[in-house]
Formats: sequence, structure tokens, C-alpha cells
Amino acid sequence: MADLYVTGAISVLMLLLMAVPGFILGKMPSVNTEAAVKFLSVMLLYVLQPFVTFDSFLNTAFDASVLINIAAVFVFTCLSIGIVLALGMLTARFIPRLSADSKGVVAYGGAFGNVGYMCIPFLQLLAPGNRLIILYATVSVVAFNLMAWTVGNYALTGDKRHISLKRALLNPPTLSFIVALPLFVLNINFSGAENVAGAAGRLLTGIQEVITLFSDMVGPLAMVLLGLKLADINFKELFSDGGAYIASAIKLVIFPLVGVALTALMSLFMNVGDISMNLIAMSAMPCAQNVIMFSTLYDKNSSLAAKEVTVSTLLSIITIPLFLLFVYII
Repeated sequence: MADLYVTGAISVLMLLLMAVPGFILGKMPSVNTEAAVKFLSVMLLYVLQPFVTFDSFLNTAFDASVLINIAAVFVFTCLSIGIVLALGMLTARFIPRLSADSKGVVAYGGAFGNVGYMCIPFLQLLAPGNRLIILYATVSVVAFNLMAWTVGNYALTGDKRHISLKRALLNPPTLSFIVALPLFVLNINFSGAENVAGAAGRLLTGIQEVITLFSDMVGPLAMVLLGLKLADINFKELFSDGGAYIASAIKLVIFPLVGVALTALMSLFMNVGDISMNLIAMSAMPCAQNVIMFSTLYDKNSSLAAKEVTVSTLLSIITIPLFLLFVYII
């Protein structure tokens, strides 16, 4: 148990250390921070996340139990986000100091964690070489996008017009999942590539290595992106906005507790041993960076959104390792 706590704490610290180069670059006057953030965001969303999906699925042989776990992770992610989002909206409603624009930002920040840009790199560090655990993480990303573009947008804006099932489905992580899942079911993968002779074998092995190389880039580039965004934050202002701490408390304490409760409930009906790490790690992640994107897009309190991401990310150094201990208990 102590080993998992130490490994988890070191993994979080290593991720944050990866953000240091981005932070330094963001403070350099010669660097166009806005352009760098846009480029890295495009790279992560349109290039690297699909490679993560293909790397995990194409290096995993078909197993019916894995298919069952995929469905369980998907349902768990949607359900946990929905529960916490409802709790966040209810909590924000009874806090008079929060403006109308801030209430949705608090609820959204508390319900949507950094599943793609932090959870996947975190699990890559925590369980190096374990592609199955990354496969389940990509399922959470698909569920996250579905919830973010539908109920998430509604909670943030209070306007049903911003619910977009089309965008929830037509995005690179979801589309790559839709392509990779049938290949997994048909058991089309790289498992026998090393046994293929001649040029065809070398080609398959080369493709496999290229996909893995792109997949491994997610962690460093995601953290450089975070560092660039942190460079724009006025840290003195972090202590003057209670909304950021409310959202962080919901995301780092309430959400993981809901996640642990749901995982324990699921354990009564199925074996959650292979997915408990995914479920709890996903639940414990800090506020997602896309709360900044959506709050800016819909003219909400984007300053509060940035503070939520910063505060929750820094505090997650303490909370993520603590909640990982529940993996041993369940």
C-alpha cells in the first residue's frame, strides 16, 4: 500500500516537472505563448490522442472480459461525471458570492477532470508498458467528450442550444476509438508482427514502433502545454478567488469519493480488479483544461476557470496518491 502511494506521488511530481520547460518558455518574451498553446493543443487532440488509442488497442489481443470492462469504464465515467455535475450545480446555487457566470464554471470544473492530458500520462508513468490500462483510459476520454459536449455545456451555459451530440461524436479521440474497437473485436493487432518474415514483418514492426513513439509523446507535450498556461497565471490572484477552491474541493475530494463508492458498488456485481486503478485515477484527476476553452468560447468567467485548473493541479499532488490507496481496499 505504501509503495503505491509513493509511486503515485512520484508520478504526479514527475508530470509537474515536465511542465517546468513550458512554464519557462511562457515567461520568455521571444516566445509567442498563444501560438505555442494553439499548436500543442492541435497536436495533442488531432494527432497524439488518436495514436494513444491505436497503440493500446492494436497491441491488445481480443478478450471478452476486456470488452465487458470497456463497457463498465464507459458507464462509470458517464455516471460519475453526471452525479458530480449535479452536485456541483446544486452547491454553486447556494453560494451567494458566485456570479451567474461563475456558477456554471464551478460546476463544470468540479465534474470534468483532466482525463486525456493528465490521466493518460499519469497511468503511463504509474504502469509503464501496460497498454491495457491505457486502453481503458481512452474509453474514459470518449465518455468524457460525450458528457462535456452535452450536459457539460448545458451546465456551463444554461442554454440547451449549446448541446452538441455531433461534436461529442465527431472528434479525433472518439473517431479513433470507433475505428479501433472493431479491429480489437476482430483480433486484428500487432501481436504476431514479430513472427512475420521478410519486408512485411519489418514494415509491421516499424509501424508499431512509430505508433508507440507518438503515443509516448502525450505526457511531455501535455505537460509543456500546462506549463505554458501556468505562465500566464497571476499566482497572487489564486488566493483571492474562493470559487477556484470550491471547484477544486468538488473535483479533488467529492468526485474521488463518488468514484470510490461507485467502484465498490460495481465490485458487488463484477470483478473490478483490472479496472479499479483506472476508475479511481480518473476520478482523482484535477480540473480539465477544457473548462478554460469552453468558458472562453461561451463568454463565461474564464479567469476563474484558469484558477480552477491551476489550484486543483497543484493540490492534486497530495490528493491523487491518497485516493489511489483505495485500489487496495476495494
